[in-house]
Amino acid sequence: MEEKVYILGFTGSPRRDGNTERLMHIIMEGAKSQGAVTETVHLRNLRLKQCIACECCRAARVCKAHRDDMQLLYPKIKAAQGLILGSPTYNYNITARMKILIDRMYPFYYFNPENRHQWRSLLPPNKKALIYSVCEQPNDQGLGIVMEAMLLPLKALGVSVVDQLTAKGFFEKGAVLKDEILVNKAYNAGKELVNKIKEGRKGHSTK
Repeated sequence: MEEKVYILGFTGSPRRDGNTERLMHIIMEGAKSQGAVTETVHLRNLRLKQCIACECCRAARVCKAHRDDMQLLYPKIKAAQGLILGSPTYNYNITARMKILIDRMYPFYYFNPENRHQWRSLLPPNKKALIYSVCEQPNDQGLGIVMEAMLLPLKALGVSVVDQLTAKGFFEKGAVLKDEILVNKAYNAGKELVNKIKEGRKGHSTK
């Protein structure tokens, strides 16, 4: 029997039941329709401290500076075949909570001790990801650098970002649910994430 695909999602919004959370639910429903096991982590509910750049994690492979909820997330991130990062656009960027999550993923880097400019990822290979953002402004300018702020760190860790979803012009709670095209797009994005992971497994098994 084929191992089930495990999808781990992170929402960076401090607002309960907001549009970021609603979209995550729809994306996860799409993933479940393809047989995936899903888990959503709402970062606002966790005790997470910011990285202090002590670099102790370079040897320990986990953060030793803080004994907080990030310790629970490290094994989940390693185990997940698919990651989903969703953040509302705050001042043209991701939220503080999402930034803390990304910064605290630093233990997944290995740096060449003879040349810090050379590094590789310690995450298991072939991970795939989907990123999305909700923006109150109706244009691309309003998004600022929010997508790049999630995309580039994942790429640096060897994670293949297979889809990017932007929801522009939404603010009121639940507003995204009124856009049928967006809802279908989010649902299908969840489905496709799982399907691409399954396709990757088949391709890897034939090599």
